[in-house]
Amino acid sequence: MLNKLDDTEFSRKLMQAAQQGNQSEVDRLVHSINGLYVSTQTTYTPTGVIFDLESPAANQGANCCNLTMTLKWGM
Repeated sequence: MLNKLDDTEFSRKLMQAAQQGNQSEVDRLVHSINGLYVSTQTTYTPTGVIFDLESPAANQGANCCNLTMTLKWGM
């Protein structure tokens, strides 16, 4: 995921979609990331984006294995 976010064109598209409030495009972009196989919820604010990634173990009732990344928009 971090490698893809390092792609300027991808990040710009993600930021523009988020700043326009286009959740479906944000979700489409995030789910298009090759190698991202965990459940991912994406939320955003005017100043940044928040990714909540959840391990498949959490879907089976385990209370573990979540990662939250908060990134600020910037150039």
